[in-house]
Amino acid sequence: MQDKKVQKFKQRLTEEYQKLIRSINRSRLAEEEITLENTEDEGELATISHNKELLYNLHESDFQRLKSIQEALKRMDRGEYGECLRCSEYINEKRLLAVPWATLCITCQEEAESKQSSGRPVRVIVGKHDDEDDD
Repeated sequence: MQDKKVQKFKQRLTEEYQKLIRSINRSRLAEEEITLENTEDEGELATISHNKELLYNLHESDFQRLKSIQEALKRMDRGEYGECLRCSEYINEKRLLAVPWATLCITCQEEAESKQSSGRPVRVIVGKHDDEDDD
């Protein structure tokens, strides 16, 4: 991939990273506000519990994306950005525009998702395919 394009993706990933940090900080503040509420009303307790669960799920999702962005930035530093971790082919630029932290090309991603939906665990081993033996 051309250095100019990599730099654009790096800038986009950095901006997304900063946006996620702000989102995580807002979630923490909101969580603190929820914990400060003191009530005996069962309806309000249920609402507070539900809100805490929503914030937790948002928080986890943000942290997972943050980790994916960090990994993408590391791959850029190693000169491996845009390579599929499964088949080593280049990930289509349109896919990277949509999901700049993508680690799999669309074909491998679809295979992984179809295996997940079938209930089978998905293994992604760099340099190997699922049909190869682990020695």
